[in-house]
Amino acid sequence: MSTVPPTHMNLLRFKKSLQLAESGREILERKRDILMVELRNFAYDLQRAREELNKALSEVFSYIEKAAVHLGIEKIEKIAESRSVTIDFDVDYRSITGVTVPRVKFKGLMPQPDYGFFGTDIYLDSVFKRFHSLVDLICRVAELEESVYRIAVAVESTQRRINALKHIHIPRYREIVKNIEMALEEREREDFVRMKKVKNIIERRRSMYGGR
Repeated sequence: MSTVPPTHMNLLRFKKSLQLAESGREILERKRDILMVELRNFAYDLQRAREELNKALSEVFSYIEKAAVHLGIEKIEKIAESRSVTIDFDVDYRSITGVTVPRVKFKGLMPQPDYGFFGTDIYLDSVFKRFHSLVDLICRVAELEESVYRIAVAVESTQRRINALKHIHIPRYREIVKNIEMALEEREREDFVRMKKVKNIIERRRSMYGGR
């Protein structure tokens, strides 16, 4: 740490820096606490969305298995290979306590079955219909996963800044203010002693010369 000249100007300057650092730490701690609440909420929503998606996938797979039993694996594979479905998404963003998180939405209408209904069954139709809910759930899970990641990164970054203020900058400013105050107090004591000596000298000289 470089030596700071013990002047009143520097004392005021570093007291102000100390005050700003302490205020900044309090603001960052409040931000961190808010982000932690948001992180817990998003993590809970993500867990629920994953459970819902897994349940929906299990239902779809069960219908695929039933369709395979009725139609045969080869026919299901041929239908799947001969069909191509394009799905678009809209992604926009919103801010949560300064953290930008995404919103993912399915764009447009879900394509309708374009295979011939002759030679197929209700189970295959059910699979196709359930894909719409699957796409919505996948969008939701992707949105929540990215949000959890971004908020977690923001919490970590905020905590690092708090630690830097708490353990580096604030102690440094306090030490500088303390040293300047001690130096100024010592200087004032020296000035007081010096002035007192001068006063005593002047009084002795006056007494020697009869009060002149």
